[in-house]
Amino acid sequence: MNDRPVFDQPFELWREDGVLHLVLGMGAQVRISDMKEFIRLVAALDRSGNSPVLIEHARGANVAEDARMLLRRVCGAQGHPVGLLAIDPEGRAQAEIFKILERPAFPFRVFARRDEAWRWVRERRQLAALVMRP
Repeated sequence: MNDRPVFDQPFELWREDGVLHLVLGMGAQVRISDMKEFIRLVAALDRSGNSPVLIEHARGANVAEDARMLLRRVCGAQGHPVGLLAIDPEGRAQAEIFKILERPAFPFRVFARRDEAWRWVRERRQLAALVMRP
């Protein structure tokens, strides 16, 4: 009997209160194929294209260079605000390097505390709702 999971992704993604929540698993290695799946799922969950994304970067998770470049290009075109929660210093350092080197065209912040990250993405959600009002 095969005990492998049906979906073999290094992340989980769901929509909660208008925020797309992405959790990278501990030690996850995100390749470009994983990033393409993430982008496809975001598009399916958010037809408007402006919901904020909260990424939880687990200890030891790593995103390949080509996957980061794809994320920057696609999110820059779509404009999703991205808040990245990294509890461990190594994950925060990786995210800060991404912010400096890639200079994303979308709002991007790095957080060490969950409450601050949630507050920021909820504010982005409220701003998007104000912009979309007729």
